[in-house]
Amino acid sequence: MRYDWDVIVVGGGPAGLNAAIRARWVKRYKAIPCSTLLIENSHLGGLAGWRGCIFTGPSWKIPGKEIVGRLLRDMESLQVQVHQGRVNRINFQDEIKEVFTSDGKVFRSLAVIVAAGIKVLVNERDYLGRGLEVTSMGYEYIVSHLKILLRKKWEPRLVIVGSEKLQNLIPLIRGLNAGKSPLLFIVEGEGEGEDTDDILRGWVERYWGDGRLQGLTFRTSKGFRKIRCPKVLLDFNSYELSPARRFETGAGDFNSPFIKVDQDMQTPIPGVFAVGDVTSGGYNSFARAVAQGIAGGLSAYRYVYEKKFGIPPSLFAYRPTDFLIPARFQELPPLDGRLLPKSLVSDQEMKAALGKSRSGLAEELHGKLSIQEIAEKKKIPLEDLKKVLIHLVEKKMITFHTEVG
Repeated sequence: MRYDWDVIVVGGGPAGLNAAIRARWVKRYKAIPCSTLLIENSHLGGLAGWRGCIFTGPSWKIPGKEIVGRLLRDMESLQVQVHQGRVNRINFQDEIKEVFTSDGKVFRSLAVIVAAGIKVLVNERDYLGRGLEVTSMGYEYIVSHLKILLRKKWEPRLVIVGSEKLQNLIPLIRGLNAGKSPLLFIVEGEGEGEDTDDILRGWVERYWGDGRLQGLTFRTSKGFRKIRCPKVLLDFNSYELSPARRFETGAGDFNSPFIKVDQDMQTPIPGVFAVGDVTSGGYNSFARAVAQGIAGGLSAYRYVYEKKFGIPPSLFAYRPTDFLIPARFQELPPLDGRLLPKSLVSDQEMKAALGKSRSGLAEELHGKLSIQEIAEKKKIPLEDLKKVLIHLVEKKMITFHTEVG
């Protein structure tokens, strides 16, 4: 059985972007890259693109645009493919994983990296500071912020959005509502509980307005509903306590409430990794997201590499190998004629790299034909073709897929 991608990354925040980049790039010197697809529902960069991040301390405060810009430059230069859509189901059960999106697409891969964060983002960033505010800084600050926010009477209503743990904030908001604003609490998720006059359960699909926030579109089990509101408070602290994710896995308590991983970001399911805020333990930070993204990308790479070549990859300093180095050691493995070469760059770039005499090979490097089949079709000696392919690997322009099962 064949698949579409070596690695699929679900989520395009800093953890997901770093995982995708690392699986595609691997390291500077001689590595067979992975074909990598990243799926994201909202803006690439996640929360890192909202206000910037402090990496280690105040002298390392990095603007959001700079963080995301650098990551996106790598994504672009490495030509990592991005599918804009929301993942609603992942089938982890088989050797080839299946990722289903809300637009009806199905993508298949050897490995999946879950980097979906603690909340499904839509277009919140478009209205941040223009009608949409976020709980931040500290619990004392939240109380002070609420006192100021609730002095005014918001018409037709003030909306507060959070996860199940929004329940921690509801009594405080009701008690501080000096301006007597009509209140509406939206609890995102599929959890149990009855709707009331001021508490609704479901999912925010999008925010809308002309320059400033004017309302949001909300989906419940009964359908879609438009809610007019000039102000939304997003309780991010509630998501940090209880994430709200929208995809099914059929894997029991896989993501309830956080995903358990080992030091290599491997979940209990072979070929499934998780990075960033979705993982249990640790401290939420940009540094953690970056570190876990890199670790998850390399671990997924190792898993895929062993599936293809039957041996661990040489990662040198990233994970040194304890052995007597032979004089004829080669970083890249021998190429089995049954491997399926797959281009990771544009046709134009591939033809330029192949040169005029070999440019016709570009149309065969689509992961459908084996090395042996290409050699026979193009009447090229097998060993000569392998030399060409190794040259392309060293330029990080191709990978190899394999038949599974």
